[in-house]
Amino acid sequence: MTHQDITVAIEGPVATLTVNRPDKLNAMRNQSADEMRAALAELEENPAIRAVIVTGAGRAFGAGYDLSTVDLSEGCDLRSVLEDHFNPLIRAIRRSRLIVISAVNGACAGVSVGLAFSADIVLAAETAFFYEPFAGIALVPDGGNTLFIPRTAGRTRALSMMLLGERIGAAQARDWGLVWAVHPPERLADEARATADRIAALPPLAAQRTKQLVNAATDDALDAQLDLERDYQAELAGTPEMIAAVSKFVGK
Repeated sequence: MTHQDITVAIEGPVATLTVNRPDKLNAMRNQSADEMRAALAELEENPAIRAVIVTGAGRAFGAGYDLSTVDLSEGCDLRSVLEDHFNPLIRAIRRSRLIVISAVNGACAGVSVGLAFSADIVLAAETAFFYEPFAGIALVPDGGNTLFIPRTAGRTRALSMMLLGERIGAAQARDWGLVWAVHPPERLADEARATADRIAALPPLAAQRTKQLVNAATDDALDAQLDLERDYQAELAGTPEMIAAVSKFVGK
């Protein structure tokens, strides 16, 4: 399959999916999510693949949703953006038989945070940070953020992060339990590969069932929460506050 927004590299039992829009700081559009989900589905059908690394090209993991693709004059169909593109991707990652490792190599904002935290193991570069800008542009967090962050870091930290819009550095995210390990930027790719190799060496059914058991204990509300994020985002999309804030944001 030919991709425009991502690259897929396979080496032995490990595949690497890279969001490849470095000129946009890997901000994702609908096509980006669709390509990633399609690539993951293909990898699912390859019995030789055991683990997948998700990362970003250049200096960012992802700047969230590419709001420059939203036509504010035509209304903002963010319901469809989530329902048809991003929520299916988050569900696919959580339900995949493959163990997914996110290697957060730099800035990680908005829906890209949800992408990072939907993985089974999260690694980050020392220079990486996580940023929830939604409230500041009159929107709500999506991409599973409102489930992943409070369930791991706690309600107070999640709300403060989301309402105050402060950047959470990699070390702080590790202290909050959101990140498994932090590495020097120049070592991140190698460390992610070493982690993936360790996973790939495990008996595959044991790894798969372990993931399913942990998800059964923690993801019982995932579908309902993704639907709620979709509904609230749709409610806010197109409000005067949102249009003004997004116009200013894109203008920067």
